[in-house]
Amino acid sequence: MGARGDDFALVLPGDPVTVTARGRLAVSGTVDAVAPDGSVLWVIEDGGQGRHMVHRTDAATVVRHEP
Repeated sequence: MGARGDDFALVLPGDPVTVTARGRLAVSGTVDAVAPDGSVLWVIEDGGQGRHMVHRTDAATVVRHEP
């Protein structure tokens, strides 16, 4: 597994990630955008399921996978 980060500023657009919240898979996909302050992360979900926004207050954990 790749690097784990609770600070969304640690991931970059294009990074493949898995986001979990409260111990459950929230979304798996590719980082589309990260707010400059690292407070918001946008992920394009795998399988064409759309775009998902994750906010720092969502208590989510982001795991970046090696491409």
